[in-house]
Amino acid sequence: MKGIIFNLMEEAVTSQFGANTWDDLLDAAGLDGAYTSLGNYADEQVFKLVAAASTALKLSPADVLRWFGRSAMPMMAERYPVFFEGHSTTRSFLVTLDVIIHPEVGKLYPDAQTPTFEF
Repeated sequence: MKGIIFNLMEEAVTSQFGANTWDDLLDAAGLDGAYTSLGNYADEQVFKLVAAASTALKLSPADVLRWFGRSAMPMMAERYPVFFEGHSTTRSFLVTLDVIIHPEVGKLYPDAQTPTFEF
């Protein structure tokens, strides 16, 4: 998982729940929280953070992921507007990930393991 995902998660949590909550989630997940946007990190670290957030916020893991997606998309659109041009919905953007964006990520970062999306 690219570090940008962790950076977005940190920003979403701290903006809605505060920096102490982010630190608490890292502690509960047993993680140090040092993520660079271009770094590669084990997917398991995201799973641990989602589990910690699920417990702390009394939400299901699915609800935590849904909240994160809704919080992160506007931040991503602000950081990478060119990828969002021509899209009026999140779904239309996600459909392009596998055929447009992820191949470009693979060219820049050959070790990146991008997810696939099916609709």
